[in-house]
Amino acid sequence: MESNGFLYVYDLVQDYLQHVSHATEFEPALSKPAQVLRKVASSLQDEVESNLRPYLDSLEIGSVDDARRIFSQVMEREFADGQTNWGRILTIFLFGGILTKKLQGCGVPLTKENLEEMSHFMTDYIVNTKAKWINENGGWDNGFVTKFEDKGSWLSLHNVKSKVMAVFSFFTQYY
Repeated sequence: MESNGFLYVYDLVQDYLQHVSHATEFEPALSKPAQVLRKVASSLQDEVESNLRPYLDSLEIGSVDDARRIFSQVMEREFADGQTNWGRILTIFLFGGILTKKLQGCGVPLTKENLEEMSHFMTDYIVNTKAKWINENGGWDNGFVTKFEDKGSWLSLHNVKSKVMAVFSFFTQYY
């Protein structure tokens, strides 16, 4: 299977969203990239959420459409400079996870349909705007896994955390 195909990326996104939202009714797709994504992004997500708590507490997201709109605005800003790297790819998942949890916190149930909608718009974004870069940089197995599975790369997570916080500063300006 092509590692940038829609279904492959969709499975990664859906597995991550299920993981961060503690959805138990779904079977996770535990590919190596999904396992690494869960480990790396989850470790960052808690800290990012904690740092954004004042802004997240005041944000009301009443629907998946609200989440899609916010996601699109933040991703447009995040990639406005045309630069892509694995840390920025990671922010796509982190922000999607934050929005999914916020939806739940605002009383929007994480139904199968809502999870599918969230996964779909995130996957569309990744496939339509980042697939070429991902493929040129080793794909999910040889690029993403290699970057984040190695214990030495955990040292670069500090840099990723700094970047994530800078990305979400845009979020805090508008919400």
